[in-house]
Order: sequence, then C-alpha cells, then structure tokens
Amino acid sequence: MELVAGAKNKVDQMKAIRLVAKFEMVFLIREDMQWAMDQQAVFALSHNIGMNDCLIAAVSHRLQQPLYTTNTRHFTPLLGALAQRPY
Repeated sequence: MELVAGAKNKVDQMKAIRLVAKFEMVFLIREDMQWAMDQQAVFALSHNIGMNDCLIAAVSHRLQQPLYTTNTRHFTPLLGALAQRPY
C-alpha cells in the first residue's frame, strides 16, 4: 500500500501495483497489532517513528525475516539487524 500511495502519477501507480502483485501477501494478526502499538509507545516521541512504520515492521518481527528498506533510520530501532538496505 505504501508503494502505491507514494506513486506520483497513474503510470507509476500501475508499475507499483504490478510489482507488488509478484509477492505473497502476509497479513497482520492480532499479535502484530499489539507489538506495533507497544513499539509506537516506545519510539514515537524519541525517534519520530509513525504508526505505519510500526505496522510494517510487525510482520517482519513476527516472522523474523529481513525488511529491506532505504528507511533504516526508522526501522533499525524497531527491528535491529532485520532492517536492511536493499542495495
């Protein structure tokens, strides 16, 4: 959703939709929501980490799978070494 929302025009939006369609969707569960709320309470003021970043990080945390992002500033406090730059 974040990739599609960040598109600057319809062409970029369609590219994002086609890219995302190639991947398996992993949905949030109740425990993810609780973890995200707990993390937001800890890091919102000190690191300016928003709700969406906490929700995105929650699935990575639960599955203990890397989250590839260029926004390591927000995700490293949440995930430690699981937050990795893609290149």
